[in-house]
This record gives sequence, C-alpha cells and structure tokens, in this order.
Amino acid sequence: MSTAFVSVPLFHGISEDGLQGLGEVFERFEAQQGTVLFATGEVADWLYLLIDGRVALQEEGENTIELQPVSLIGELGAMVELNRRVTAIAMAPSVFLRATGASLRTFFERNASVAVTFYQNLLGMSADKIRRDELRIDDMRRNLIKTQKALKAMRELVLESPSTELSEPIHDMLEYLIAQNRRANYVIAPPSALPVHVRLPDGTSHGVLQMSRQFLEIPHSAVQSDGDWRGVLVLPATEIPIAGALELAGPESARVNLDLLIEEYSASLEDYLTQAQLLDIVL
Repeated sequence: MSTAFVSVPLFHGISEDGLQGLGEVFERFEAQQGTVLFATGEVADWLYLLIDGRVALQEEGENTIELQPVSLIGELGAMVELNRRVTAIAMAPSVFLRATGASLRTFFERNASVAVTFYQNLLGMSADKIRRDELRIDDMRRNLIKTQKALKAMRELVLESPSTELSEPIHDMLEYLIAQNRRANYVIAPPSALPVHVRLPDGTSHGVLQMSRQFLEIPHSAVQSDGDWRGVLVLPATEIPIAGALELAGPESARVNLDLLIEEYSASLEDYLTQAQLLDIVL
C-alpha cells in the first residue's frame, strides 16, 4: 500500500519503514458515482488519497475543480478538524485510501521521526497554498481598483450628461457600488489568535462573528432589544464603548451598524483590524 504514497508530496522524505507504518493506518474505500465524500460545513475527519476514478470539488453546487489520481483530498482539514469549505463528490466509480485525522495523530505520537517530516511537508504545502491565494487576492485587488475608477468615471459622465429618466437610477446604482467597494467595508472574522467579544450592560460577553470599520456581526444571544444597541467592544489590547442601529444579518446573527467613533476609539479599532489582516499574510 505504501507505493501509492510515493508520488504524493505530503509523504516525501518519509522512510520506507515509515511509509509501511502509514499504510497500516489507511484503509481502502470504494465509492460509487455520486457518492458524497464530505459536504460544505461539515467538520473534517477523513483524509482521502484518490488512486482510481474522478472527484469533483463543488462550491454552491457548481464544479470548481476535478481531481484525477493520484490526488490527496482534505489533508489540512482532517489534521486540524476544520470545517469543510467545499463538497467532494465521486464523478465515477472511485477507489481511495483514507484515514482519519485522529488515527494519524495517534500514529505520529508513536513515530516522532515520521511525524516531523509529515508536518514539515504539510506546513510547506499550506504555505504554498496561502501564497497562491495571496497572488489571486492581489489580482482581485488590482481589478477592484480599476473597477472603482471606472465606476467613478461613469458617475461623472452621468452627472455631466443631459438628464433623462434613467439618469437618477443609474447614478444611484453607481453610488451604491462605489460605496460598497470602499476599504471601510472590508470585513474580517476575528482570528482565534486575536479574539474579540462584546460585553453587554448586564455583564454577559459574546463573541464577535465578523467586523469591519462600520459594523459588527454578533450572535442573536447578544441582542438586547430591537432598534438601538449598546455595549463594550473588548479587543485584545483595549476596550471601546460602542453603539449603533441593530438589524438582522441571518438566522443566527444580527448586525450592529456602528455610530461614529471618537478619534481615539476609531484609531484603536483600525489598529486591531490591521493586526488581524496581517495574520492573513505569510511574511
């Protein structure tokens, strides 16, 4: 079974004895066409090695990537129990070797030398993925800047042109798009290394789900009443009294559109958002 691992970068540098030991952790798994290996939102448990057949990775029901043998599927999620970001479906009768993240961690506890090589490879693969993501994000950012400039030019053209019944709705739509693309609307989910929560007047604390310079997304448990909302934003280094208008954001969350902050508090919030964004950059 260890011969299937030879061409997989995650197992490069592991001795033959180590590969033999890993082979005992993996099991053979056969899937019929249409079998769902895992679905978006599920907590990852299995790591799959596709050795025959085809697998499609789907987002929102659309195929984004089709994998051919030999392909490793879900390695990072299984090892650290992340929530799956895509759905994996067998597109033909397929054969896999698979193991749970828990069984691999148990094996590594007894085989330190194999573990060191495995995790070095996993870290290197993850760093490569992150750098590729950064390149794509940089490309998207450049396109966004070009789009923003084009939208502003179109808005000026509408303002300078003779007015028609279409002028106002076109102008309003351009204003909306320009506002949505502003840097102030960039949203982050507070990372585990820099957690953020809100403290309510009754003393209870609730984690912040998402945030930007203009709003917070909080769980329904942090909603005091309809309308105006007040609390304290507890950042890792400071606390900021905040208030704003409340609106529903989803079935389990609400959005607080923040009132204008004084300069000192605005600077503290900006510092935190910058620190959180830096965690997304591989230096």
